[in-house]
Amino acid sequence: MESFKAFSQQLNPLAAKLSKQYSQAKQFAQEKMGTAEDVTELPQEYKDLEKRFDAVKNMHTNLLRITKTYQTQTYDYPAQLQETLGEYGRSISDRISQATLSPAEKAAADAAALEDPHRRENAPPKTLSHALSRACIQSAEEVGLEEPIGSALFKYATVQEKVGDMRLVMDQEITNKFVTPFGTTMNTQIQAALKARRNVYSTRLALDTAKAQYRNTRPEWAEASKVEVEQAEDLFVAALEETMALMKVVLETPEPLRNLADMVAAQLAFYKDAYEILNDVAPEIDSLQVTQEALYRNSRSE
Repeated sequence: MESFKAFSQQLNPLAAKLSKQYSQAKQFAQEKMGTAEDVTELPQEYKDLEKRFDAVKNMHTNLLRITKTYQTQTYDYPAQLQETLGEYGRSISDRISQATLSPAEKAAADAAALEDPHRRENAPPKTLSHALSRACIQSAEEVGLEEPIGSALFKYATVQEKVGDMRLVMDQEITNKFVTPFGTTMNTQIQAALKARRNVYSTRLALDTAKAQYRNTRPEWAEASKVEVEQAEDLFVAALEETMALMKVVLETPEPLRNLADMVAAQLAFYKDAYEILNDVAPEIDSLQVTQEALYRNSRSE
C-alpha cells in the first residue's frame, strides 16, 4: 500500500504537467485558427517597441552580411589570376632587390621560394591594387624602364602597391571598429531581447490557458484555478517589463552610430590618401605621355 501511495505521488505531478502542456497546445491551436476566446492583448507600447526593435535588428543583420566582405582580402579581385608563387613574391621591394641578381641567381631564388612554406604564407596580398602593381612592374621590366611606357608603369606600380597596403589598413579598421562590435551587439543585446520576447509569448499563452481553464472549471475548483490565473498574470507582466527594458537598451545605445562613424572615418582616410598619391603621380605620367607623343609625331614627320 505504501509503495502504491508513493507511486501515485510521483505520477500526479507528471499527470498535471502533461495536462498543462496539452491545455497550452490546445490554446495555441485555437489561437492559430482564430477560435480562441479572450486572447490577452499585448500593450500598445510593447508592440511599438517591438516594431522599432525589429528595424534595428534588421539593420544589424543586413549591414553585417555586407560588411563582412571587408574580412575577405580578395573582394575587389575575384578573378584571382593564376599567378605563380614566384610572382606572388614580386612586390616592388622584391623586384628592386632582385635587380642586381644574375639570371642564375634569380632562378635559384625562385626555386627556393617554391620550397619555402614561410614565404608562401607571407606572400603579398591579392587585392586588385596589388595585382595591378605586380602586373605593371613585370611589364615595366620587360618593356624597359628607359622607355616612357616602362617608366610610367613603374611609377604606377609603386603607387598601386601603396594603395593596396592602405586598403588593407582600412579593411582592418572596419573589421575592428564596425564588423566586430556590430556582431557583438547582435550576439548579446539583440539575442537577449529576442529570447525575452519568446518568453513574453510563452507566458501570454500560459495566461490565456489558465483563463480558459478558469472559465470551464467546476465550482469546487474555482478558487484554486483563480490563483493559477493570478500567478500566470504576474509572470506575464514580469516578462513584459523585462523584455521592454532589454529592447530599450538596444534602441537607445549609441554604439551603432559610433561604429558607423568609425567606418566612415576609415573609408575617408583611405580615399583621401589614395587620392593624394594618385594625384601626385598623375602629372608625371601625363608628362611621359606628352613626351612620347611628341617623339612619335617627330618620327612620323621625318
